[in-house]
Amino acid sequence: MFGARNLLLINMIMIGSVTECSVAQTIQQAPAQLGGHSFVSSEQYFSGADFDDSRLSSIVDQSEFQISRSSAVRLNPRLTQPLMDFQNRQSDKELLLIDPARYGGVTPGLDLGAQFRASAMFGTTNTADKFSYLGRFPTDFTGTTVTDARMVHANQAFVGHFTPWAHGYMETLFSDVFSFDAANQGSFQVRQAYVALGDLSQSPFYAFAGKKTVSFGDMGTLSPFSQSMVWHYFSPLAEGVGGGYAVDGFNLSVAALNGSRGIRVADSDERGHLNNVAINALFDWPLGTNAGLSLGGGFLRGTIYDGQTAEHLDASVTGEFNSIWDVSAAFHWGPWVVEAEYVETFEPWPVTNHRVTAYRLETAWDLFFNDQLVRLSGSWSEGIQGPAGSEFEFNRQLVIGISHHPAPNVRVALEYVRSSGFAPLIAITNVSDKSVVQDSIVLGLVLTI
Repeated sequence: MFGARNLLLINMIMIGSVTECSVAQTIQQAPAQLGGHSFVSSEQYFSGADFDDSRLSSIVDQSEFQISRSSAVRLNPRLTQPLMDFQNRQSDKELLLIDPARYGGVTPGLDLGAQFRASAMFGTTNTADKFSYLGRFPTDFTGTTVTDARMVHANQAFVGHFTPWAHGYMETLFSDVFSFDAANQGSFQVRQAYVALGDLSQSPFYAFAGKKTVSFGDMGTLSPFSQSMVWHYFSPLAEGVGGGYAVDGFNLSVAALNGSRGIRVADSDERGHLNNVAINALFDWPLGTNAGLSLGGGFLRGTIYDGQTAEHLDASVTGEFNSIWDVSAAFHWGPWVVEAEYVETFEPWPVTNHRVTAYRLETAWDLFFNDQLVRLSGSWSEGIQGPAGSEFEFNRQLVIGISHHPAPNVRVALEYVRSSGFAPLIAITNVSDKSVVQDSIVLGLVLTI
């Protein structure tokens, strides 16, 4: 994939003992292998972050990857980095927990991790007091300019391995851009907490239960820091129970979700019953030694696009089920990646009397500069929820990005973002303005361990 050979050495200090464990990963001239959720990005080759064991063996010399068996509590970024990733592998992270090649096969044990995402933004809008970049709350700014620097996210991972087939994951999160005035969505919250049952080395069947990102769609992006409109419009997180079947590049999962309002998109009309359903499938095909194709599809029965009022938090705002469907595709050839995704509601949203849709078209090219990974990317995404010509017709986003990895667990990102249209979810039919354009420079720093 890279046309280069690299040797990465990561030193991990194991908590609970004074043992220092070195992780050496030899990256050969890598064939185009696919990850368990979508195409594996080059940064994930460096971190060893997003491979099923069957695909990893041809790229990373696993004999040099060792997890200290003398410590029950340890750092294991090869597991925790992709678990905490906000941008990729959104809908099947439970597979990471049940793969012995990922966590070292050591039970009982506790893996710890942390991630910090800092960002600065400088931007202008052509309409006073209307800022359409969805990576911040629009009410955070006034006037026609933005100068903003903050810790966007700081999350912590706790992974318990109780037996070879029983694992638990809890993720705490600080964020002032993922927070609302609700007990379960404050600036510091338990974002995910669930158990996963299974052992992929013994059986393709698995199960999970708890609060997690719903297995629906892809919801990823090739941009180095900003999410696409598909994620902003349709990414769901909810409590429930489910199971699946994963083998040889194929993964099918089905989940029953608790009723009432979930976080972000999931919603159904009655609390106290498992009355919402999510189904997701992914197919990965290697195409020779340096290319691959991935196709996916998903279904979510109940969404927030069912009520007469645009609302994130009020569980009483509901209506007849308005389901959504998703299709995604990715193609990978050498250092070049292209991805596409489309999501749509089955019925019109009562608020706008129009179906809600979102799509993304993205591409990226990976290269090396001074033996350090650099990714160039471009992304176009759009969300549509109103009839043509209406002020609330669309939100559009163009992202031109570059990311650089000075170390395997450090990513520096620079983006130019053009956000067109101002159609916020709250009061969408009253305050929207399709003529709004915001141009922004977004700087990002991601540190993980």
